[in-house]
Amino acid sequence: MNIKKFVAPNSREALRQVREALGGDAVILANRRVDNGVEVLAAATEDLMSSATSTLPKGAEDINFVPATKAQHSQHLPPGVELITGAQAARAKKRIVPTEQTERQEQSNTPPVVQQPPQSTSNLAEEIRSMRGFIEEQLASLVWSESMRRQPTRMKIMQDLLVAGFSPALSRYLQQNLPDDFSPQQARDWISGVLEKNLLCVGSGDDIVDRGGVYALVGPTGVGKTTTTAKLAARFAVKYGAEKLALITTDGYRIGAQDQLRIYGKILGVPVYTIQDEASLAGAIQHLSQKSLVLIDTAGMGQRDQRVAEQIAMLRGAQAKRLLVLNATVQAETLEDVIAAYGDKEFNGCVISKLDEAVRFGGVLDVVIRHHLRIHYVASGQRVPEDLHRPNARYLVHRALKETEPNKAFALQEEDYPVWLDAIAKRAKAQTDEGKHV
Repeated sequence: MNIKKFVAPNSREALRQVREALGGDAVILANRRVDNGVEVLAAATEDLMSSATSTLPKGAEDINFVPATKAQHSQHLPPGVELITGAQAARAKKRIVPTEQTERQEQSNTPPVVQQPPQSTSNLAEEIRSMRGFIEEQLASLVWSESMRRQPTRMKIMQDLLVAGFSPALSRYLQQNLPDDFSPQQARDWISGVLEKNLLCVGSGDDIVDRGGVYALVGPTGVGKTTTTAKLAARFAVKYGAEKLALITTDGYRIGAQDQLRIYGKILGVPVYTIQDEASLAGAIQHLSQKSLVLIDTAGMGQRDQRVAEQIAMLRGAQAKRLLVLNATVQAETLEDVIAAYGDKEFNGCVISKLDEAVRFGGVLDVVIRHHLRIHYVASGQRVPEDLHRPNARYLVHRALKETEPNKAFALQEEDYPVWLDAIAKRAKAQTDEGKHV
């Protein structure tokens, strides 16, 4: 077996050397601390397989050795058939060539030899993969512990970001770019400042209520599109009057959806128009061209619904600007899916809803930052129009990073982080590989 030794200042560097020398499928056989860092013994998977096979007797790799007694095997054989053990077969080979009479007697008395099916090396390969996974988890734990010991401030920042709901990718990027000489408070202030600068919040000069135009609120079911539409309508009506406002609904799927918007319209004294297709929508918008603000409440659709593309095409054809409503209580991975389905270059921005219901909302800020979405409003309740606010980056980051006592069932212990991060990385890799084959 070709076992190689690697010595590096830390475990991360040692693993990098192993991958470069032996490939991504290399097996770590042992690791230990030495004076100048970490020593790792590794071998290529092919060497282990060939070495394991070469140590077996000639032909043994084709025999299925079953650790069962002769009596146990005999219970499952046909009547008159007996399993020949290895010793019996060896003695049989040493016999002198029998005479014709002896041969006839042996043909009638000697039971046939039951041949064993060939053994696959898959079991050995599976054991090697299992051992490799276990050792990788141990090394990940070692790397995390070493990082916590050598760079406690940097790793504490990453812990805080992960607990707040930010993605491992963004958390890792921020902590890697954190200056080395910062105190814990300086590090926290630096992280907050970077997040604030990257949250694109629409200012008062770009307020939809003041600018006017044709806007459609889009997104999955239950994110608060109708309520947000009513809040915007109420705010505009109070400031500029109901006669310059119009409401349109395209939601013909959800029971009571049109009635809900009509109730809001009746309270505000604003007409509500119902349309079903692109031609009707374009005609309605043309008819309402004298209105300062036209708000469109669209049908909620799951991000994987094929009708999403049809809805976007209808709104694009009618030249309506789109605002995506993002539910702050939803997992970041789901929000990523939503943005992929609803977003494009013509997208105008987003509204973050249900902020008051979210235990932690680093996830929604994470996807907004990474996709460079402009936040027009944040909604934090059901009251119309009080619970709709212009976004404040400093407040949002402060709330997201505010230290709160997590539920015990979801609280990560120190030893959980490396295993958790490793599991996330493996799942992300599996999803990427799956996407390549679709």
